[in-house]
Amino acid sequence: MAATLLSHVVSDLCIGRPRVLTLPPSTPVAAALAALRAGADPFVFVDAEPAAQRAKRAAATLYVKVTAADILCYLCGDANNLRDPAAALGRPVSAVANATVAGGHGVTHRVDPHTRLLDAIDVLLTDGCQGLLVPLHARARKRQQHVVPCSDAVALATSDCCVLTREDMARHLFGSISHFSPLAALTVASLGLVRRDAAHALHADADALDAIPLLRKAAADGTAVAVVADDGGALVGEICPAALACCDVEPAAAAFAALSAGDVMAYIDCSLLSHAPPEFLLRAIRAELKDRGLDAVAELMDAAGAASDLPLSPSLSPSASSTSSDEDSPSVLRGRRQPRRMSSSGSFGWRSTEDVVACHSGSSLVAVMAQALAHRVGYVWVVDETSGALVGVVRFADVLAVLREHLGPQSQVLCR
Repeated sequence: MAATLLSHVVSDLCIGRPRVLTLPPSTPVAAALAALRAGADPFVFVDAEPAAQRAKRAAATLYVKVTAADILCYLCGDANNLRDPAAALGRPVSAVANATVAGGHGVTHRVDPHTRLLDAIDVLLTDGCQGLLVPLHARARKRQQHVVPCSDAVALATSDCCVLTREDMARHLFGSISHFSPLAALTVASLGLVRRDAAHALHADADALDAIPLLRKAAADGTAVAVVADDGGALVGEICPAALACCDVEPAAAAFAALSAGDVMAYIDCSLLSHAPPEFLLRAIRAELKDRGLDAVAELMDAAGAASDLPLSPSLSPSASSTSSDEDSPSVLRGRRQPRRMSSSGSFGWRSTEDVVACHSGSSLVAVMAQALAHRVGYVWVVDETSGALVGVVRFADVLAVLREHLGPQSQVLCR
């Protein structure tokens, strides 16, 4: 069948990959944010092994991946952090890493470069593991910088490793998809890949802070938070942890603390399109934060905004609104789209389902994998073919498990 595939080792997937940034656990959260802004990757790694244990080894075996979404959940998931965000940002990044691990994700194991591909998949399928750190060859290490400066004058050490994710493994196996016949032609429903329990969803009119615990679960599952309409539960959009990497975390935290889930989708859209949020939206956020007694969050948002030179898009300025009364509502931000659905107030243009990656229960495994890889996501929503209602989600973790089972018996895990 696939003798060549079975003989692959993880270093075969590491050619040309950059080294990852690692932070000591004592690094302030604010410095970790600066590292995320300065780095090429949407994540940094925190050394999670105790110093006493690490002293007995040549290298640490356990790292925790920290993203912008993890820091946002850290800020918004605790009322004390929202009341004093400056103090929260001054705490060690280990606080974020510990919360991430407690949430069931972020753990990244170091494996030998000669680890067989099948053994590496076994490691990735262990609970909480979302990546593998693979040491680079000495020649590759010499070609790369050892220190990356960030704007907060903190030197960020690069490790001697690159990272491989579930998506990387799925992409590699997809290149040999013919070896998985007839499995690849079967439907995702018949393979048991449609997961209802992993489809974390909330209504568009719900408070965006209600999305925070769901966002933690979604990050653990490698998915996103689905946003559905009140009438029938049709999928209208998502809040994706990866998309939050395009937002400045401090203003995004203010948006989550003040807006509905649907309006937060609009806020994220602005960042994805490289636009600064329009002033009328920022005024609405400040007013809501004041009503909630979260003035410190508003001050943090303004401080972050003052450091940004992003221009406003003319199409998003208040003068482009159809009526002056609409300017008082952040929901007018979505006026640049042709709305497909309206909220009960009739003022909110929903995000269309074309903006999220979705399939049907009868879609084939190969089609779903191609769809996810083309959009660079690790999941595909499953919706009802007639109503558009959210049915479940297909995750790469489950896809890898099915492909791994097809390749043969479980093999011994080789991580160190």
